[in-house]
Amino acid sequence: MSTAAWQRATLPLLILGVLESAPRHGYGVSAALVDAGLQPIKGAQLYPALVKMENDGFIAAEWEQSESGPARKVYELTDAGREELTRLREEWRAFTAAAAALGAAPAR
Repeated sequence: MSTAAWQRATLPLLILGVLESAPRHGYGVSAALVDAGLQPIKGAQLYPALVKMENDGFIAAEWEQSESGPARKVYELTDAGREELTRLREEWRAFTAAAAALGAAPAR
């Protein structure tokens, strides 16, 4: 599985993790992922994920005026989003521990 495929599969975890540190607009979320060493996320993947998480109550969005262009949505983690981030991190840790244990198993 490629890095891009893992990114798509874990996108909610990644987005919530980015928003944990500070509110950001969509481009800011994508830039933070790139700064962390991940591949750029296409808008066709990012924005539907943001809409879904907003509909699920994990993030809240507010329009912010921009001095250099049109207004843009700024996303912020909600209390439910913090709980979801904790849950997703626990699931990720369990998954990676199980995968690592399989990788460490002796050959037969």
